[in-house]
Amino acid sequence: YFLHQARWNWKKGISIKFNKILICQNNMLGDVVISTGIVRAIREQFPNSKLAFMVDPDTAELVDLSFIDEVIPYDKGMPLLPVIRKIWRYDVAILLDYKYRSAWIPFLACIPVRAGLAHKRNLFMTHGVERPADSEEMYFTYYMSKVINNAIGLKLTKDVTRLCVAEPTSTDLALVGDIMKQSPNKGINIAIAPFSSTNFKNWSVDRYDEFMQRLNDKYKCNFYILGGKGDIRKNIKNSGGVKLCDLRGKLKLTTTATLLRKMDYFIGSCSAPLHIAAAVGCPSMAFYGPTSPKKWAPLHKCKYIFHKHPCNPCDRIGYGKPCGGSNDCMNDIGVDEAVEAFEALMREYPRDIIS
Repeated sequence: YFLHQARWNWKKGISIKFNKILICQNNMLGDVVISTGIVRAIREQFPNSKLAFMVDPDTAELVDLSFIDEVIPYDKGMPLLPVIRKIWRYDVAILLDYKYRSAWIPFLACIPVRAGLAHKRNLFMTHGVERPADSEEMYFTYYMSKVINNAIGLKLTKDVTRLCVAEPTSTDLALVGDIMKQSPNKGINIAIAPFSSTNFKNWSVDRYDEFMQRLNDKYKCNFYILGGKGDIRKNIKNSGGVKLCDLRGKLKLTTTATLLRKMDYFIGSCSAPLHIAAAVGCPSMAFYGPTSPKKWAPLHKCKYIFHKHPCNPCDRIGYGKPCGGSNDCMNDIGVDEAVEAFEALMREYPRDIIS
């Protein structure tokens, strides 16, 4: 068996079929949402192929999309044999992440072409390539398109920047309707996700506090605070008595996406809610510091604030290590600058009525 699999490593010149395509993205939620741009482009380029998308179980509901034939949820510790049976002898596996399981599961399923970033897992891949030197200078979907092209010569001809998430369910619509009825003001509806996967990407809660007060004084805003269950105990400062609807840990992913469809604007750092907002077309303002905005900031309906530091990006070598944890890149972003950026976003993407 292993000799049979290994021979594909030597036979790089094989003719690649795309009748059955597996795409693997087992990274965090934000990466999965961004990857839908590539999945959609591959579907449009191969409309008659069978297309499966393997993701973490926590993200599966959000990518239950009409153009994907099967979403395969898998995480460590889950039964492996059912997954292997589903993807047995697919034609090609395209790996959009760095996870070992994204390489060795297609290997065990005898998929003849396994392509993507090598990243120390080349033993299980047939077409592993190194990270492009300019990877931090291009949007993630362009970057991964380049990886795919370098690996197997597949040039994606469709737009890879159009992100998408699952359509709202009737339950999602009803719940969001109830939430919106409780809005105390008739002004702007703004969703804010103040916390990301790492503290180094977060803007100061004190500055969020002043920022929201200033927007509320001028525009009479309704603020909706988004976050997961792990964010519930994190402090949110509200010294000015701004009306907040705290939804941390209360919404499913599809409900979060439904709420963002109803929002006038979204504000947050480099995190999953930002990419979900991009997928549903909600105009966004983002704070960037440790990560590269050229690589991760949405390309459509998004303004970002970023102060370039010599150590940026530090996410590849461990957040906060170059600066010793001082987080200067985020602390340099002031409230005045944030207000100006948000008002620039409003001018470019005005809502219908602002009272």
